[in-house]
Amino acid sequence: MDLRISGRYYRMYPPEAYLGHAEETLELALGQTALMLIDVYGLGYSPGEPEPERPALFYKGSTEVERRVMVDHVKPALEAARRIGMPVIFLNNSNQMVAAQRSEFGAILVRTHGLTEEERWEADPVEFQFSKLVAPQPGEYLVRKQMYSGFFETCLESLLKNLGIKNLVAVGFAANACVLGTLNDALYRNYRIVLLRDCTAAMEYHDTIDKQSITGFIIRHVEAFLGYTATSQDFVRSCEQLPGRK
Repeated sequence: MDLRISGRYYRMYPPEAYLGHAEETLELALGQTALMLIDVYGLGYSPGEPEPERPALFYKGSTEVERRVMVDHVKPALEAARRIGMPVIFLNNSNQMVAAQRSEFGAILVRTHGLTEEERWEADPVEFQFSKLVAPQPGEYLVRKQMYSGFFETCLESLLKNLGIKNLVAVGFAANACVLGTLNDALYRNYRIVLLRDCTAAMEYHDTIDKQSITGFIIRHVEAFLGYTATSQDFVRSCEQLPGRK
């Protein structure tokens, strides 16, 4: 069985006037396709859960952006993937106990994100707080990553090979950090990429928040250099159209 989904891409030719966006009907073999959730965790997205102490996207007001993405888009996409038996893979930030506080990556997080070494490195690598909205279910996979890319020194590539995966439907945060880093590495390994563009958001700057400009830039970058994008509604519809599915 194949998922048929409209994938959007961006044509950067001819030089004098780019043709811009176009769409192509993709046929993704169900047995070769996985839903990959990148840093989709944390509390505050379901009723009764405490507000996160520090929003994933960092800027003031980003919790509402994250909640909208999670509730209105990630949740329906995740539920649709589960209904058709698609493999679900969570890639989560984790302290891998490799003295990363002495690394350049650790220095960047302290220098540019305002995290103290204790905030960044004290977490137990097996303790993740998942909202009830998206908590992993038995049989789903959780890969712990220490840097932006879910492929860097993790078991992700072995997992994908063992599952026979060739197509990755991606969602998550932040678009300009862990999502972009992971999708770059996925392309280098010859995976077909479909980013659900309403299931992600970037860490915006104060002068880009109003228009969510960085998020839009990363989405177009994916469309021009890494693969395709689609919407969560496109994905849900493609799952529902499989034979025997409602």
